[in-house]
Amino acid sequence: MKLISLALTCVAIALLSIACTETATPTNTNTSRTAATPATPSPSPSVDPLATARANYAKNCEACHGEQGTGGLVKVDNKQIKVASLKADHAIKHTDDQLAKVITGGEEEMPAFKDKLSQQEIADLVRFIRKEFQGKP
Repeated sequence: MKLISLALTCVAIALLSIACTETATPTNTNTSRTAATPATPSPSPSVDPLATARANYAKNCEACHGEQGTGGLVKVDNKQIKVASLKADHAIKHTDDQLAKVITGGEEEMPAFKDKLSQQEIADLVRFIRKEFQGKP
């Protein structure tokens, strides 16, 4: 009796291991395929609307006003000058038109950029200053 129980147990274990290792075959025998739906396009990388202004700032303003717009003492043409912070109250209180006028025509030791930047580039630069350094939308 013990021999029969042992044999049945071995058979049961063998069947169980065979069943667990078999790969399933598909039960759908229909050969027609539906057209694959196109993959949803991934969203395009967001475009920086201020990219040109950012580049213009880096090229024309950063040397004096600094990467963070903090200004300070800067040596220009072997002359030490105090450059205004774009984060300070006086810059924040200026209207957009006033900032554009300063950038266009210069002021004190700041050079004029009317011959280097278009009016649109200056307007974009004002928007960049407002957003990046003053936290305004």
